[in-house]
Amino acid sequence: MSIADRVHRLLEEEHIPYETLRHTTSHSSVQTAIAAQIPLHSLAKAVILKDDLNDYLMAVIPSSNRLQIRQVRNFLDRPVKLASETDAQKPFSDCQFGAIPPIARAYEMPMIWDDRLSQVPDIYLESGDHETLLHIDQEGFQQLIQDTPHSNLCSQPRHESRPDPYES
Repeated sequence: MSIADRVHRLLEEEHIPYETLRHTTSHSSVQTAIAAQIPLHSLAKAVILKDDLNDYLMAVIPSSNRLQIRQVRNFLDRPVKLASETDAQKPFSDCQFGAIPPIARAYEMPMIWDDRLSQVPDIYLESGDHETLLHIDQEGFQQLIQDTPHSNLCSQPRHESRPDPYES
């Protein structure tokens, strides 16, 4: 599969330079970072949230951290909750289950992101399958997230063996 069609189209249309990084099949952020030999804090992941109107919102955070729903609610000033994994996958029909690319614009979904991601020179993103990552530099990442709200949305880095929602 490699790169999801919508993601590939957006990257090409926006002229965002990227590289692909193949790795052995993985089904969690920790496994992906180990398989790809990259730092866990450089791997951005998508956590899909749902509001009271059943609208989806993507929170993009470093995989080394855990999303704090209370901080997200305070930042947005509205109630949100984690979407179930099945619900979270619905907008991503061109992706394998659990391999959601943290690129909300490709799916016309609102997004927020954690400030820690602006401090990492190289960002790695799920591409839509369990064997391929996208590697973009900070400038390309900023182009992807331009004009999207951001804040401190996470707890301190978690211990890498501890599970969290939507491991991808």
